[in-house]
Amino acid sequence: MTRRTPRIWVLLGHRRGDNNQLLALAEGLGLPFETRTLRYRSRWPLVLNLFPKRPFLLKEKSQRALRGPWPDLVIGIGRRSVAVARWIRKQNGGQTKLVRLGNPRAELDLFDLVITTPQYPVEHAENVLILPVSMGRYSRPPMATDDEAAWLDALPRPHLLVSVGGTTRYWTLREEELTQSIDLLAAKACKADGTLIVVTSPRTPLATREAIRASGQIVADGHVRYPVLLADADEQYVTADSVSMISEAALTGKPVGLIPVELDEEGQRALGTDGFSNTTRDLRRFWHLLQSNGFVGTVSKPKAALIPDPVETAAKAVRALLGDLLQ
Repeated sequence: MTRRTPRIWVLLGHRRGDNNQLLALAEGLGLPFETRTLRYRSRWPLVLNLFPKRPFLLKEKSQRALRGPWPDLVIGIGRRSVAVARWIRKQNGGQTKLVRLGNPRAELDLFDLVITTPQYPVEHAENVLILPVSMGRYSRPPMATDDEAAWLDALPRPHLLVSVGGTTRYWTLREEELTQSIDLLAAKACKADGTLIVVTSPRTPLATREAIRASGQIVADGHVRYPVLLADADEQYVTADSVSMISEAALTGKPVGLIPVELDEEGQRALGTDGFSNTTRDLRRFWHLLQSNGFVGTVSKPKAALIPDPVETAAKAVRALLGDLLQ
């Protein structure tokens, strides 16, 4: 008997980072898949926890995209599309398997598999896979262009790369802490006859960017693409506000050191100042796992480790879930 290829839907949303994780997993499966982009009407939060009898508060174009033949597998992320995934499974007579990334903020037994990372307060369970770092779409860096290679080759080695994020909800990147870290690393690079390279992100405040440039450091913004910088660097230093930036650095296998961020007043109220929050996404939980396993270090003592590709780990679990459909 010839078995058909499983039909897979990926539920995309409005967040680029979320979509990249979804697509990373779907591409990692090595199977054909289709995407469904979900756009919601303004009142969508009112029905998140309801079992939907129809595609409820999706905008009309998104509703029209939800038609049979129904998928064997639906991959979604976070909380917002939980009800849509459950509605799809209902239309398929309960036969659709549901894989959820991140923190669904719903009962875990609603899903066949939950794939998450340590910053989320997701309980351990048989259907939960906790990855040490987040998934990214591009496990292999692109080749440097001639201009990029020339720019990097002109800078003496070793190359120490500082990746700067910015203030995010609950966490603040103090300019004093960042400046001290950059000064320390600049002295280290100078002692080794190497180069300190700084790259900023869209979240980096303008004042911080200007302060970095005024300090005389070499800034890579606009000269070299970020994945090329990651592959080129001999050591990586990352501000601790971004799970994705930390994950990308750690997966290079190069020494990584975290530049600390601090809880702001809202964060102190929401997360508390002792231990980890049991109800809310908490970066301290992520840092603790990485540091306790020797995956990353500090500015003064960076650490290197070989971490299994999280996309391969997650894809293996999903293929096992599909079981007979892949035989």
